[in-house]
Amino acid sequence: MNDNDNKQFSRRQVLAGLTSAAAVVGAGVAGAVTIRPVHADEKTHWDHEVDILCVGGGAAALTAAVTAVAAGAKVAVLEKAPLLGGTTAKSGAVFWIPNHYGLKARGIDDERTACLQYLCRYAYPGLYNAAAPNMGLDANAFERIAAFYDNGAPMVELLRENSAMHVREWRLWDLDRDAPDYLSHVPENRVPKGRSLATATADGGYAHGYGMIEQLETWLTGKGVTILTEHPVTRLIMENGTVIGAEARHGDKTVTVRARKGVIFGTGGYVHNVELINAYQDVFIYGSCGQTAATGDFIGIASKAGARLANLSGAWRTQVVLEEALQNRAVGTGMFVPPGDSMILVNKYGKRVVNEHRNYNDRTRVHFEFEVTNAEYPNQLLFMIYDKRTAESTGDNNGLPPVKAGTSYVIAADTLQELSAKIDERLASLAAHTGDFRLDGGFANGLKDTVKRYNEFAVTGKDLDFQRGDYDYDREWHPVWTMFKENSGHGPNPHPNSTLYPLPDEGPYYAIILAPGALDTNGGPETNGHAQVLDNQGNPIPGLYGAGNCIASLSHNAYYGAGATLGPAMTYGYIAARHALGLAKDA
Repeated sequence: MNDNDNKQFSRRQVLAGLTSAAAVVGAGVAGAVTIRPVHADEKTHWDHEVDILCVGGGAAALTAAVTAVAAGAKVAVLEKAPLLGGTTAKSGAVFWIPNHYGLKARGIDDERTACLQYLCRYAYPGLYNAAAPNMGLDANAFERIAAFYDNGAPMVELLRENSAMHVREWRLWDLDRDAPDYLSHVPENRVPKGRSLATATADGGYAHGYGMIEQLETWLTGKGVTILTEHPVTRLIMENGTVIGAEARHGDKTVTVRARKGVIFGTGGYVHNVELINAYQDVFIYGSCGQTAATGDFIGIASKAGARLANLSGAWRTQVVLEEALQNRAVGTGMFVPPGDSMILVNKYGKRVVNEHRNYNDRTRVHFEFEVTNAEYPNQLLFMIYDKRTAESTGDNNGLPPVKAGTSYVIAADTLQELSAKIDERLASLAAHTGDFRLDGGFANGLKDTVKRYNEFAVTGKDLDFQRGDYDYDREWHPVWTMFKENSGHGPNPHPNSTLYPLPDEGPYYAIILAPGALDTNGGPETNGHAQVLDNQGNPIPGLYGAGNCIASLSHNAYYGAGATLGPAMTYGYIAARHALGLAKDA
């Protein structure tokens, strides 16, 4: 396989998450478990005794395991699914790290204070104040963000120096240039490109998520690490308030593991736990491209140990095709960025409500806007409206749900009026699953006016409503998500803004119903900057650590750039292992 093949594989299979093994992971392991801590007065027989127990099989837990093994510790890994990998395995194996070796080699100074300003401003825009103590954040929130900056680059160096994983700087695949951060245009972001790294193949190409997991697993097994799959952890074992091990289930058997130095959870969020979604999300998460094993087990396990919970309404969000998600909420991929230049998103009134080319996490949050007069969520579902140009010029291997005519969820009509009627008919057929969400009676006229206004913007090149195409992110990611077909019969965009092209006066026109989805949730037990899980009084629970989507995200709900979920997850796995082993400066 040559490097170009690697690029195509990454885009087609990683973004789409269609690797065949992904369908296996998590199958049949999402059942309910009994969760309660075992206390010292109960006699415990230990099946395994280690220094560090890592729970989970994704990037967070495996990075923690590598860190501990590299320090000479004895380690075991427990994973509830049949295979290691978790949602990491379906990712592009990209991880966002400030001040890394590649930036330094290029003479780019990702200075600490300046970077922390960007991290804090994006994570907590309502609190951020550069001149205030902790930049306006509470002390623990700031400590956690600062710990990410301080430990991210050393974590990468540990992986490289120990040959646990091949690492390279990440580029925009075929375009081979640095990817802009997802908020590259604000003044606080003084290094707006280049912080993304990736797992590499042995010949320097791009690996995918399973490639990352395979490299870490191969290194760990080569060091004699005990890795037990199909071993869901059901409870913690505690002695005098300290976590000293964990109990897992394997078939009908109970397995106990003593952890002399610490238990590190690097498991998933609760994106496939409908009960928790109904409890904590304002608008339903209709589907996820995350692995089905992500059912939020650590929330219950840690709560029984007295852990404080935070950010439970948070998630790493992406839109999903509603009708795909209703068939199976474990979707292959999300509509990360709707493709095409002759395309808009409108709500139940036929009005545009967002820059269609903003990153998937931030754009999806528009579904949650509450309209106070009518007490409704007018953006609960949005409608991707586009034309023949976008339908025919969008590449088949762009990692997104197909938008071509004839696909079951694509609604087609010759006029906008007819399209409006067909959308409402489709909504009526889905009413039992959407709270009877329907179009407003003025949708058709609203859509007509919206298209007219949008077309004016396309001709002038300036989107006066949502600034689409004004930013590096919009323009540079645009060809990645669309992958324009050169032989589609549709020429290049001749207008001033490459992301805007007018919809024609005559059809056919198309629509796809988009719903709020997620890669995974990002709330759970709160940690400090040492990755220690905190109790309800804000004190560390001795022996218990967390990293990844199972804990309250250090970046709150900010998605800094490509790889902004894996970067912090891996870093906090590294932090947790070092602190548990007494290697941190103030451990």
